[in-house]
Amino acid sequence: MKTAASVTAIAIVCVGGFAFATLTPQTDAPVSSPLLLEQLRSGSVLEQYVAQMVGRLRQADRQGDGLDRDDVKLDLAAARAQARASSVAEFLRYDLDGNLEVTRSEVEQVMKRDDDISTANQVNRLLNRADANGDGKVTVVEAAASNRMFGSRNQLDGMLDLDPDGDGKLTPQELTALAEHAFAKVDTDGDQKISQGEYAVIAPSVREAQVASSAPVCDLPVLSGEAKLIAFGAYEGDAISSAVIGGPDEETNIIDVAIEPGSQPLYLVLTSYESMVWRFTGATSRVARAVVTSLGTEAGISASGVVGLSARKVTIGDPDCPRYFYKTDSQSTVAAATLHRSLGRVPDGISGSYSVQRVSLPSGQIVRAERNSAPLPQGFDAQMWREAVRFWPGGLVAVNPRSVVAKGPVEAYKVLPSQMGLSQLLGSGAIERKSNGALRIVRPIAHMPPSMGGAHSVTLIVASGVPVPLGDPVHSCIITESSGQSRGAACRGSD
Repeated sequence: MKTAASVTAIAIVCVGGFAFATLTPQTDAPVSSPLLLEQLRSGSVLEQYVAQMVGRLRQADRQGDGLDRDDVKLDLAAARAQARASSVAEFLRYDLDGNLEVTRSEVEQVMKRDDDISTANQVNRLLNRADANGDGKVTVVEAAASNRMFGSRNQLDGMLDLDPDGDGKLTPQELTALAEHAFAKVDTDGDQKISQGEYAVIAPSVREAQVASSAPVCDLPVLSGEAKLIAFGAYEGDAISSAVIGGPDEETNIIDVAIEPGSQPLYLVLTSYESMVWRFTGATSRVARAVVTSLGTEAGISASGVVGLSARKVTIGDPDCPRYFYKTDSQSTVAAATLHRSLGRVPDGISGSYSVQRVSLPSGQIVRAERNSAPLPQGFDAQMWREAVRFWPGGLVAVNPRSVVAKGPVEAYKVLPSQMGLSQLLGSGAIERKSNGALRIVRPIAHMPPSMGGAHSVTLIVASGVPVPLGDPVHSCIITESSGQSRGAACRGSD
């Protein structure tokens, strides 16, 4: 029996004092195929289990002579067609005039909320995800093309992998025998029913199989057989890049990637939650391909970029595909399964850290920035800078926007993110402190400091005669001094 699709697990290993994860075969499960495993439940009865498995095969088997590659292709084409139909339906609910085109005005009318800023962001993300030619409207063709959830493999691929004699067809008789054998491995008392105790033995493996089977398939460049497949994930970096990817409201971090000496080519997949610059150093000639992804911007692209590699070696993946991860949990399992389904191989190594200053690959060793080591930039306010480096101990890293390989626009920050930007503005005299802890904007500023949500939230008072700056204040409170009006989730009293 083929076991190419066997369930894998994440194991933690220590190298040089730093924890990283590697993929290891899941050998403790009595059933090696995740497809056969994930259908088992406590209380499953043999006859029903076999009927469920074989019924799916018969549904897709057009000629009745066994499931083959043509059956799988047709099933996948039908699934893609259904996905396109769903995308079209999603957009047509905004088509108020019935002309089969959706405009910004129509989306705004349907989506109108009390918070104008949040509404604008939602409208931008929706339209930019599908507006391929950037003309400000979404056609039916663009809506259909916007669905990227289906890739090159589906459940039937896994079923065809089970073909015991390798003749390219899986017959109902062959699948029945495989299903009965799998059931018997779990049904240790032979009563043709899975008890709670029997299921408890396989429950962790079932959950892993279910997570893996739900993993999306990403459109990734071909992986050559000689290359080592290495994945690394982070939530954020220890430092802020002076260049921003994807627009002035993004918070772009930076992580250094040190490529270790060696002769084997590397295929690297680097994921992050935050917008990220991955700066490569070391034996970069080893890198055959670097795929970088992050969550999407308003323009519907990964706000990720690369410095130190030729553009021909870099692929900016679709937003969050593979999914970002930074620890051993369901997200790392999904990311590993996505790489397996997308590239046909389990990663040779997968590692992660919530935040990192430098990662060495392929070993996965990480270095964190030392606290209180980031120098104060000239002209910045020292008190607010100390607050900023609590969040980004690596401080501010100078990055030339022209050196960044990215899909989105790259430019120098006019105003840096959150407390780092506030330190910048305090130092320039554009804002001043008030006795109650609020900050007062006393001169026009180019842009609101981005990423001022959660623990970064502040109260900003806009002095009379000063225009309210452009940008998304996220959760911060913005008070207009001349009118007394306020907006923002964190608004509180001010002098």
